[in-house]
Formats: sequence, structure tokens, C-alpha cells
Amino acid sequence: MWLPADTALWTTCHIVFDTVNGHVPQHRIDTLFPLTDGEVAVTAGNLFVDSFHAAGDGSYNRSSTFVWGTGAFGLALAAGTLAASAAGNASRRNQAAADAQEAWRSLFGGTLFVTTGGFYIHTRQGLFRWRWEAVDLMQVVAFNVVIMQARSTEGPVTWRLTSEWAELVFALWALHRHPNHPQLRDGTWPPTNWLPWATEQGYRPHLDRPQLAP
Repeated sequence: MWLPADTALWTTCHIVFDTVNGHVPQHRIDTLFPLTDGEVAVTAGNLFVDSFHAAGDGSYNRSSTFVWGTGAFGLALAAGTLAASAAGNASRRNQAAADAQEAWRSLFGGTLFVTTGGFYIHTRQGLFRWRWEAVDLMQVVAFNVVIMQARSTEGPVTWRLTSEWAELVFALWALHRHPNHPQLRDGTWPPTNWLPWATEQGYRPHLDRPQLAP
């Protein structure tokens, strides 16, 4: 079944084909924000960003709540309070230990705009531009998912980008910054067997592996 994500990847192939052959991509979109001189916006879509970091340092607030009581009812109440306090402390301790582990954690969502000069991320907090030069590493790790390491105004970041345009971000970045990237060089950045499958569906992607060789 041909899905919108396949249409995005098919469009990505055409944009990459134009770029490899030295042409400004024919596929373009308008934006509500200004672009730099000579910059062309080509696509836009949903984006989800995860960050690889620890959510805490392993510390937690230990509760020592205790209720005094006398008689059978009072003793039972005291025992129950101790048990609840211990269970709460154990839960907080386990959560603190989990938070201290570095892992992929949801950071924010927004809209991704891909241009010939980089990409923009629009969220409720504002519009943020990433130039290709600010991204030092990128890898396609799954369909519509890339990992990048880059230099932000607040320091280095390790992000996981999930978007139907993730492969386009990777391909344009690699063409500008790292033409010898192994995934670009051997043509493994699209999903395995997707190109022949798309052709069988009647969509012939204008993409040829030899044309991507440095």
C-alpha cells in the first residue's frame, strides 16, 4: 500500500536528484518567515524530537512520615503508615535511578521546514534555524528517523528526529557536509528495497546510486 510517507520519500528522491545534478529543486513551498538570499524552501511536515540525556542525578526526597497511635487500631495505623512510607521511598528511589540513566527522552514536537541551506523547526516557543554547517554528524537509523549531533547556541546536542522528511534532511546535509558518508555513498539511506518496490507501484524515483558517488 502506497502511504503518504512513501510520497514524501518519492519527493525526497526527486529533490536529491536535482541537488546532485546541480539544479535548484523543482519542488518548492512558500513560508511565512523570510529565507536568506538564494535559499529555497522545499518541504514541510510534522516533527518529533527526542534528546539523549539523563533526566536526573539519582537523588530523591526520602519520606519519613510516621503516625503514632495506641491500642490495636493505633498500632495497625502506625504499621500501615510505615509500609506506605517505605513503598513510597522505594518507588521514588527506583524512579530516581531510572532518571539517572541516559536514554532517549521526548523533547518537543513541531513543524519541520527543509530548505536548500538547512532546516527550520517551528514550535510554540518560536522559530529555530539550523544551518548544515552546525550539524557535525547524522545517520539514518530507521524509516523516517535520523540521529544528529550538532552545535547549538546552548552547547552540543544529540537529537533523534522523527519526520516523513528525515531522509531528506540527511541526504541534503550529507551532500553539503559529508559527500563521502557511507550511507550516501552506497545508497542505503532509503529503506531496503524501497526503490524497486516504488518503481513496481508505478512511481519511478529519479535516483541512481552511481550519481551519488563522490
